[in-house]
Amino acid sequence: MKSSYKSIFLTACGGNKYDDAIDDVISQYKEHKGNDTEINIKRENAIVRVYEGGKYIQFAFYMPDNSSRELTTFKYYEKLGDKYEKMTDMPGNGENDRLGLSRKTPDYEEAKGKETKLEE
Repeated sequence: MKSSYKSIFLTACGGNKYDDAIDDVISQYKEHKGNDTEINIKRENAIVRVYEGGKYIQFAFYMPDNSSRELTTFKYYEKLGDKYEKMTDMPGNGENDRLGLSRKTPDYEEAKGKETKLEE
């Protein structure tokens, strides 16, 4: 008698369901900004927050050590259809935005490429 079964393997590879979206918006910003910056425009040098199931992504980059500020201004992207577009008229300090995101707990947050644990 021959028996067959299916196995499901789950691996913890450090990924999350927002990886592609985060990579996309940072890539868009890097393309927009170009090389005319002293800021390291990489995910590993950013603080990233994802809201409303991936509809909104907010991020800022850490400034060089010799800077007077810790972070650049925050950037906001909104998912429209299957693409993310940069939002305008949003606060650079990441507070009191017109959508109320600063008063919500993000669905996902990472700093310098590492997921941060959020309190509910």
